[in-house]
Amino acid sequence: MHFAYEGFTQNDDRRCFTFRGMEDYSTVSVFCIEVDLPLFVRNRVLVQEGPMFCLQLLMTASLAGPGFLERFRSYRVLETDFRPLLLEREKRAAEKAMKKPPRRPFKKAPCISNIHLASSKQKY
Repeated sequence: MHFAYEGFTQNDDRRCFTFRGMEDYSTVSVFCIEVDLPLFVRNRVLVQEGPMFCLQLLMTASLAGPGFLERFRSYRVLETDFRPLLLEREKRAAEKAMKKPPRRPFKKAPCISNIHLASSKQKY
């Protein structure tokens, strides 16, 4: 199934992201995913990343099967829905910590030379 982001509405501290799902050209479904904005703050997710987060939820449910996707027609995000995102962050942080620090390049010699050539006309 393919999803297209339609936009969002906001009521107090709750934002509802709307997606249109298309399986083929004749089947169109509308999905509305509500997120409490304090959940974004607690899980360090930018509000601008909200549509991508919700799209990821839809894509994961779509791969799991039609029964899983059906519950997202009108869904309210829970704290547990952020768990895969948090695990991915921890994994990236651990991989970054395991990497060796980058090598510092050697300093180049200065362009100014200590050699001074004398002029051909010297006074004795």
